[in-house]
Amino acid sequence: MELKRIIFNLILLSCPGYICYAQDAENAIKSINKIKRDTTYIYAESTTKDLNESFNNARAILEMQVGDWVRKQHPAEGIEVCIVKAKDHIMQLDTRRGELYRAFVYVSKRDIMPVGDKSEVAVFEVPPAEQSKASDVAPAIIKEKEKPVVADESSKIELTPEEKQMQTVKSFYEVEPFIKGLKSKGKVKNFGKYATMPQNEDCHLFIYDKQGNISAILRKSGTTQYNLNTLKEDNVKNYKNCGAIWFQIN
Repeated sequence: MELKRIIFNLILLSCPGYICYAQDAENAIKSINKIKRDTTYIYAESTTKDLNESFNNARAILEMQVGDWVRKQHPAEGIEVCIVKAKDHIMQLDTRRGELYRAFVYVSKRDIMPVGDKSEVAVFEVPPAEQSKASDVAPAIIKEKEKPVVADESSKIELTPEEKQMQTVKSFYEVEPFIKGLKSKGKVKNFGKYATMPQNEDCHLFIYDKQGNISAILRKSGTTQYNLNTLKEDNVKNYKNCGAIWFQIN
């Protein structure tokens, strides 16, 4: 059985696109636990009597996990294309559970959705906003249709503790973990993509560019929007071809 495992690992090492880590059980378990806590990864695992079967099961589960994530977060993207990209970047670990083999596979969200690739970022006309479901966090791209709104230099605001925390978010990939963190504390009422932003309700927005960098964080109060970094009036329409995710704090 041990010889079979060695041969299988040698086969994996010869396969392009896959990285096999030769680690002892303790280090492998530590790595697995660290990856599970890292929200920038999607992972799956399987435990069977056969290592090959475990990895096949885990990869099949991972493909479904990737498809589900893309469907929710990036509905405009081709799911099959993203799954193919995921296959090219799968990383894996294995440990033992008694006589059973535990296969753990994972992939970085950055490798599934290369935001920096302009050819893969669609630009949409923004439809009239409507209320979204709490689970709808897929981003939409903002395309400016009006002249930029000029900020009122004399208008400034003071930040709440939650807004000061928002300033620490620097990347699109940090937005979802941040909102989920607030939601777990019961501080988030609702959230969603820009196209579903409620026009007649207060909320906050994370605006990000095609490279996934946060361009601005806005507080929408009535018909007025404030930039939490400049502490002055601003408007989402000032950010051409950017995406945005809104959320409401209790």
